[in-house]
Amino acid sequence: MFLTDPALRRIAAWTGDVWPEHLWRHDTATPGPTGNLAQLLHTITIRFNDNAELLDRLLGTLGHQASNVREATARHTAVPPSGLDRSATDVLDQIGRRVLLEQLLLDAYQAWRTHRQPDRGQDERHLLLRPGDPTFGVATLRRLDPDAWLVSPDAEAAAAFGIPYTATIVGQIAEHDNGWQPTAYRDPQHRHHGGGLSYTLPPQDDLGTACRTLLRWWALRHSANWRSRRPEQLTEAELAALTE
Repeated sequence: MFLTDPALRRIAAWTGDVWPEHLWRHDTATPGPTGNLAQLLHTITIRFNDNAELLDRLLGTLGHQASNVREATARHTAVPPSGLDRSATDVLDQIGRRVLLEQLLLDAYQAWRTHRQPDRGQDERHLLLRPGDPTFGVATLRRLDPDAWLVSPDAEAAAAFGIPYTATIVGQIAEHDNGWQPTAYRDPQHRHHGGGLSYTLPPQDDLGTACRTLLRWWALRHSANWRSRRPEQLTEAELAALTE
């Protein structure tokens, strides 16, 4: 499970870095700048998440109060005491705090990431499916061979793209000229079979678009619009929609 709290989601939206947890917690005992920055980032993360929870609650209260006032004015009855002024002030105060904490969070994260030893030789990586927007979920990429990766969507991605596959293989992306070639299948043993077991999709310029193409294909494959067609039988508009 990824992007499980507001801090992780904000970091992912800003940097594209996807973490399953607050990885910096494991560096807090490290001597030197890395440990100091990890401690600072840990503290700011807690405060940012607390603020996000409070702001969400305050916005809910404000919305409920505004709805009550709206209903009263629509019925042309006396407007009841609402507390809107106090609630609005509280919301504005927390928004201001959010802006400050957000900048502190991103600055501290960038500093910690700069001092942290880079990961090398990874056989697994996590990709935000739409840059800057965590609501489209995360794809896990596991190395299949030096030039190809298996792709699995998390639960949020499966829901966002409307497919019945969570944390399970939906195909692969392989290096292709200056881009990536997506091939949709459910079992890696079927990747060279063709027929109804694998589907070669149009190559894309970047990883994110190639992964979205896989998920969009499976959404089409499970819809009434599929009509037993293969990718080469799709219309230009349908092919373009696969990359959205």
